[in-house]
Amino acid sequence: MKIYSNPRMSATIENWPMGGTKRGTAVFEIEQHPTRGERAHRTTFLPLQPPTAPKLLTYARKMRIVDGDDGRMYVAALTEFGHITIHRGDMKFHEESVFERDERYPALRALFDGG
Repeated sequence: MKIYSNPRMSATIENWPMGGTKRGTAVFEIEQHPTRGERAHRTTFLPLQPPTAPKLLTYARKMRIVDGDDGRMYVAALTEFGHITIHRGDMKFHEESVFERDERYPALRALFDGG
């Protein structure tokens, strides 16, 4: 069971793996829409090249960029159904879903307070 902390609306990661031996910069931001909610997007940059098209997640009630106790970055989403979904930093897969009956739910729900 992972522990998540340091919720934020944006993050810049240097030395992000870009495939093969390439490394670049990844910029993560939480976009806020007045009626749809929030969603995360990631844009990557290689030196002296234009940025890639942003990678987008679907909208949720709230989203935050968080750190896992394993040293990796994740995106936490409070879904419209009330459970919390954790996405890996590559934004390709879900890491886990946490429901209200889980003992970790109150601590994870608190990640979305204050923003």
